[in-house]
Amino acid sequence: MRIKKHSNNNKYLSTNSGIWVRDFCTSAKRYEDINNLIPQKDFPVLLDNELENRKGRYPSIDNENIVMRNIVIVSDGYDFETKQEILASLPEDVFIIGTNKALKYWSLVGKKTMNYYVINNPYVDSMSFLPEKYFTKCISSTRTYLEFLKKYRGIKYTYSPVSEEGYSGLNMDSNYKIDDYRNPICAAIGLAYKFGVQKLLLFCCDNSFKDNRPSAEKLENGLWAYPQQKVSHELIDANLYWVSTQNVEICEHTSDYKFTNATYIKEDNIIGFFKDDNE
Repeated sequence: MRIKKHSNNNKYLSTNSGIWVRDFCTSAKRYEDINNLIPQKDFPVLLDNELENRKGRYPSIDNENIVMRNIVIVSDGYDFETKQEILASLPEDVFIIGTNKALKYWSLVGKKTMNYYVINNPYVDSMSFLPEKYFTKCISSTRTYLEFLKKYRGIKYTYSPVSEEGYSGLNMDSNYKIDDYRNPICAAIGLAYKFGVQKLLLFCCDNSFKDNRPSAEKLENGLWAYPQQKVSHELIDANLYWVSTQNVEICEHTSDYKFTNATYIKEDNIIGFFKDDNE
């Protein structure tokens, strides 16, 4: 693990892939992503989204006083449509933050509320994430694809992503910015910290699959994943590292590469993880 203090007075942790992840859990000297992850060809796309989304006058999430001590971040990973049923039995004080296609495939309407849905996809393929009927409160990057926010029928908030060296985007007045690395799970982790999380569970936050496919590699659990997914996994894990320095209990129930900064928990133990403080 390599950590360095930058000249901007922020600390950064390097992933194995060489991406620097900022310590967002200490007072920001300066909100700055020192990587260059955004290709230049995407600059006009992001700027168009930001300009159009500004016209929507969506309220900024950093102006809301949100307190959530127990949080599950949910994605649509391996066997999610079956596994999500366990979440229906969670205590009332456990809040759900959905990402990717978890909202689209949410089958617990009337059983367990998804409290927020987080998105930061700037491309047209984000339209495939739109649900058909169930719309919870959405927290979107200001750079999310403009048509997604126009079509989304629920309450919408935005957050300002941290600027990187190559692209700063529009200047937005914000109480805080979110280090999202264009990854909704990373964004959800940053938001969870801002909401005061004390117990955090990552649930089905993976991209594994059952069948062997070209260029895939076999995992220890017998499933398969593409090696390039390691980059996203490492980014998520590095974000968890900074949260773990704040005495937050972190568990995960995912099906791909192992996390260094979260403890794996079996389905049968998920309810107990959150019930300990309620008994």
